[in-house]
Amino acid sequence: MRRSSVLIPAHNEVLTIRGIVEAARAHVDRVIVIDDGSTDGTSKQLDGLDIQLIRHETNAGKGRRLVEGLELAFHEGIDQVITLDGDGQHDPESIPNFLQCADQNSDAFVLGDRSAQMDRIPRERAMAIRFGNFFIGWACVQRISDAQCGMRLYPAAMWKDVHVPADEVDRFLFETAVLLHSAKAGYRFVTVPIDARYAGFTQRPSHFAPVRDFFQLFGLVTKFLFTNRLQPRGFLVALKLI
Repeated sequence: MRRSSVLIPAHNEVLTIRGIVEAARAHVDRVIVIDDGSTDGTSKQLDGLDIQLIRHETNAGKGRRLVEGLELAFHEGIDQVITLDGDGQHDPESIPNFLQCADQNSDAFVLGDRSAQMDRIPRERAMAIRFGNFFIGWACVQRISDAQCGMRLYPAAMWKDVHVPADEVDRFLFETAVLLHSAKAGYRFVTVPIDARYAGFTQRPSHFAPVRDFFQLFGLVTKFLFTNRLQPRGFLVALKLI
C-alpha cells in the first residue's frame, strides 16, 4: 500500500489551520505543516496534534516551502504527497478522491479542478484562471481545466524525474513551473473535481500580489514557450482544436 502525506505550507492561518489539519490527518499516514514565518500564533494552534510541524522565523514564500516539504516527504519514503492550502479554500474531505484517482492513474500528476464551479469564484480571479488554463496548457501541450489550483497529488516517481530550476520556485512560480517541467518530462495530468470555496472560507487577505505575481508567471511561461520553440501543437491543444 502506498504511503501518503499531506503537505500544508502556512503563513498566518491562525483562524483555519487546526480544523484543516485535523480533517486531513484522518485520511493519510502523515501531515506536514510548514509554518512560513507566521506572526499570528499559527503554530500554537497545532499543539497536541500528531503531525510534523516545521517552524520558520522568516517568510520565504509558498513555492520554497512546498519544495522543502516535498523533498522532506519523499526523502523519508512517502509515496505520494497531497498539497493543500491552510486558508480553508481546499476541503480535506476531498483527499480520498485524490488517493483513488492516483490508484487508477499510476504516476500521473493529479490536479484539483474547480472549473465546474467557476461561478463561485470572484470574477477577476476566474478570468485569471481561464487565461492561465489557456496559456499554461499551450506551454504544456495538454488541456488544463484549472492550472492554478494548489490542491494536487505529487507522486514520488514524478518528483524524482522532474527538476524545477531554483529560480522558478519563488512565491507562486513553483506551482506553474512544476506543471511545465512535468509535462516536458512526459507526465500526463489527470483531474479531480473539487469545490470552489471562497465565500465564508477565506479568513484573511490573499498573499497573491496581482500585478507582481501575474507578471512573474507570465514571464515564466513566455520564457518556457520560446525555449521550446513556441509549442505550435500546444497552441492548437489549448484552443481545443485537436
